[in-house]
Amino acid sequence: MNRTAFRELLIRYINGAATSAEKALIDHWYEGLYNNNLPVLKQSALDNIEQEMWAYIEKAGNLPVEDAVIPSIHRSIRRKRLYYLTAAAIIIGLIISGYALFFPTSQPFTYEKSRQQHKLAESVNNTTTPLRITLEDGSYVILKPNSRIAYTHKADPVKREVYLEGAAFFQVAKDPARPFFVYTNELVTKVLGTSFDVQAFPHDKTIRVIVHTGKVTVYQRKNSQAAQELAKSSATIITPNQQVLFNRQQESIIRSISLQPQEINIPSSKSNSAQVFTNARASDVLVSIQNAYGIPVIFDEELLRHCSFTGAFTNESFFERINLVCKAIEAKYEQADGMVVITGHDCEQ
Repeated sequence: MNRTAFRELLIRYINGAATSAEKALIDHWYEGLYNNNLPVLKQSALDNIEQEMWAYIEKAGNLPVEDAVIPSIHRSIRRKRLYYLTAAAIIIGLIISGYALFFPTSQPFTYEKSRQQHKLAESVNNTTTPLRITLEDGSYVILKPNSRIAYTHKADPVKREVYLEGAAFFQVAKDPARPFFVYTNELVTKVLGTSFDVQAFPHDKTIRVIVHTGKVTVYQRKNSQAAQELAKSSATIITPNQQVLFNRQQESIIRSISLQPQEINIPSSKSNSAQVFTNARASDVLVSIQNAYGIPVIFDEELLRHCSFTGAFTNESFFERINLVCKAIEAKYEQADGMVVITGHDCEQ
C-alpha cells in the first residue's frame, strides 16, 4: 500500500464505504498511534490524521495481515474511531462552509453596477471645467472634469450616500442624524459635516482622500457584512491637512500629511503682517504651527526646553516653517502617520 492508496482508504472509511476488513485496519492503526487518547480536534484534522497514521505505519512496519487484525479489534473502538473521523470531516466541512458564508469570493464593486442596483440619478461632467452639483440636503459637490456621481433625489432619514467615479470636492451640510457616505469602488468615506476631496479615477493606482475641515473616517469596501464590520473596526480617521492613500494593488491604507497644507486657524493678531518671534521658546513656536494647521507636531518638550527661535513667518508653507525652526535649533523632522516628529538635542549642551 502506498500513500495515495492509504488516503483513498481513509476517505472510504469516513464515508462509510470501507469493507469490514478495511475498517479493522484503520481502527488498528489509529489505536496504535494514539493509544486510545484522542487528539484535540483542529481544522486540519483529516490531513493531520492521515499524515500521522502513515508515518506510524511506515516507521513501525505496521502493515498487518487484514484477517489477523480483525479479531483483535474491539467493536467499541471501531465505533469510536468511526465517530471521531466522521465528526472531523463534518466539522471541517462546516468550517469551510462558514468561511464561504462570511468571507465569500471577492466580487469587485463597480460604479455602474452600484448605480443600476440602487436605481440612482447621475450627474456627469464631460466638460473641461469643474461642475457644481447641489444635493437634496444642501450639501454640494464640485465635480471635476471626466468624473461622475450617482445619488438619490429622495431624502433618506438614516443616511446620505453618493457614488463617485473620478474626482470631486465635497462640502457636506452638518446633520448628525444622517451620516454622509461617499463610495468609490474600493473605499468608503464617512462624514457628518465637513469638506474634503476624493480622487478615484478608474485607472489610477492610488485613491486619495484629503480633508480640509472637520473629520473623516475611511475604510475599505467589502462584500460580506462580517468583512465590512471588520473593515469598519480598523478604519482610519483623518483631520484637516491629512490625507489617506489607498494602494489598489496592495490594498493598503496609509495616512499622511496633504501635499499643500493650508492654515485653518489664523491667529487674530495676524492680518497681512508677519508673525515675529524674538528669542521665543522653540516649543511654543512649534505649538503655534501645530495650532495653525491642525497637524500634530510631536517633540520632547523637556529636551527642547532650552531651545529658542528668532525669526518671522510671512508666506511660508507649513513645511518651510517647520524647516526654519529645525535649522535654528539644529533639529530634524520626519513625517509619520499624518504627523511631524521632531528629533533634536538639548540646546544648552
